[in-house]
Amino acid sequence: MDDSPREFVREFKAAILKKRVGQIALAVVLAEACIRLLNSLVWYLVVPVFAWLLEGHSESVLFRNKLVFPWNQLFGSALEFILAIIFVFYVNRWIRGSLPEPRSAQESDVLASSPEEEKQVYYNLTGEPLNPTEQDTAKR
Repeated sequence: MDDSPREFVREFKAAILKKRVGQIALAVVLAEACIRLLNSLVWYLVVPVFAWLLEGHSESVLFRNKLVFPWNQLFGSALEFILAIIFVFYVNRWIRGSLPEPRSAQESDVLASSPEEEKQVYYNLTGEPLNPTEQDTAKR
């Protein structure tokens, strides 16, 4: 057994894949992000709207007389939720091993300039090509 960081990452990934621990952990991270977003929406959007509707005619300390809309808190919560979604998406791709392989610059040039590159033809419901000029290429 090798004690290098690369071997550690490979064993860690294999352990996560075998027991679905990674999937459950990502679900928990996403659920916590959803709960934090809902919590901030309630406290920084719903409660101030109720305070505005009641116009301060309440004995609660939550309903202030002056409405100050908390843009910073709502923006921060939304940003945190978006970053959690991005994190979960990429970690899930890493766990499943579906990351696209990076191509070298030479391979990209060869693939882009190949003359036998096939053009994709789209068809309608009746099976005819959508673009009439592509009828000849579709029959080949």
